[in-house]
Amino acid sequence: MAFRAATLAAMLGAAAPAAAGETPKYGGSLIFMIPADAPPSFDAHREGTFATVHSAAPFYSVLIRVDPNNPSSTTDFVCDLCAAVPQPTDNGRTYTFKIRDGVKFHDGAPLTAADVAASWNKIIHPPEGTLSPRESHYMMVDTVEALDPTTVVFHLKFATAAFLPALADPFSWIYKKEILDKDPRWYEKNILGSGPFKFAAIETGQSIKGVKNPDYYHKGLPYLDGFTGIYADKQAVRVEAIRSDRAAIEFRGLPPAVRDELVGALGDKITVQESDWNCGGIIEPNHKRKPFDDPRVRRALTLAIDRWHGAPRLASSLTCIRLAESSFPARRSPRPRRSCKRSPVFTRHREVACGGEASPEGRQRRRAQL
Repeated sequence: MAFRAATLAAMLGAAAPAAAGETPKYGGSLIFMIPADAPPSFDAHREGTFATVHSAAPFYSVLIRVDPNNPSSTTDFVCDLCAAVPQPTDNGRTYTFKIRDGVKFHDGAPLTAADVAASWNKIIHPPEGTLSPRESHYMMVDTVEALDPTTVVFHLKFATAAFLPALADPFSWIYKKEILDKDPRWYEKNILGSGPFKFAAIETGQSIKGVKNPDYYHKGLPYLDGFTGIYADKQAVRVEAIRSDRAAIEFRGLPPAVRDELVGALGDKITVQESDWNCGGIIEPNHKRKPFDDPRVRRALTLAIDRWHGAPRLASSLTCIRLAESSFPARRSPRPRRSCKRSPVFTRHREVACGGEASPEGRQRRRAQL
């Protein structure tokens, strides 16, 4: 299912974002809510939760990322640690990245290509006893090596356009090779990166704080002097913090009813930003136990789930807006119509699922069923 995040950009007072054409100002500290009591660990290579990313991403660097000024593009990627996004060689099977000069970890040690290669090898070829939930995303990668202190080379088993999008995964933080060599699980409980903010403090179950990195390699950034992320797994606590101006934003998002409640209470002091989420309501039967060991049963189960009626009914309490398949942010037609019509899951009302307009007869049938 595709969900729309009613993400509250409650940037109140001095924390308000710069308007178009306005020059951002330096200074200030952002206080935001994290909808969890704590992350399961601080190691993004092993986690898949927003609680880890929202807590510690400001402390780290990545190799490349989706262009924040054009997030809907499936091909527009920008460098973070690299000097330029390379063109592949060897018939699309080799990518050679040059690493920026002068990048330092927060302990003052230089960040080199060896650190980048070690981090990616931990993700793609996790050491025994470690987890890497996105390992399968890099099935096309054969080896990653550092040729010299500023050159990292990815050798692919086969050419594929899926490589760069996979490389831009926001969980792919760059760690220090020296630490990984000693203890590949060190980053689960510790923080040491090279990002725009340095780790300052954490109060377990309460908050995490960062301060501006004066040696950040993107000159002129960050604008903020620091940030505080406040943990709160109860929605009522987070909403009250935003309402009372004790926090400026929650990055994960809130249900439509809560959005409307805050807008009614704060008026023009709050800004609402909406964008598409790719989310799924997943049912995972144990396929080793009867009757789910029979593929026919599993197929019957997925075909019996009424996704079409489920989506609008969930919209009143969750952020589910419409049924679709995965897409990049802001892409209105996530799945090509020809492909969509061949899927048995989307057979019913398929003209709506494929992002196209339903026929008048189809719309009439849909209204009657809803």
